[in-house]
Amino acid sequence: MLKNYTVMFLMLFSSSILLGLALKNVFDYSMLVGVSLGTVFLLCSAASLGKKNQQQNRH
Repeated sequence: MLKNYTVMFLMLFSSSILLGLALKNVFDYSMLVGVSLGTVFLLCSAASLGKKNQQQNRH
């Protein structure tokens, strides 16, 4: 069974941005942390999609 981690990383991306927006009045740098974490999740999603496409092209 193949697992698709791309969707999970995209959901984490959007939730980290939303969490940063929600906490911007509570913590000084919450938006910066949310966007940074979101960027990491977006890059992980792209890497996961590239790996999945590469495995599909081999077969």
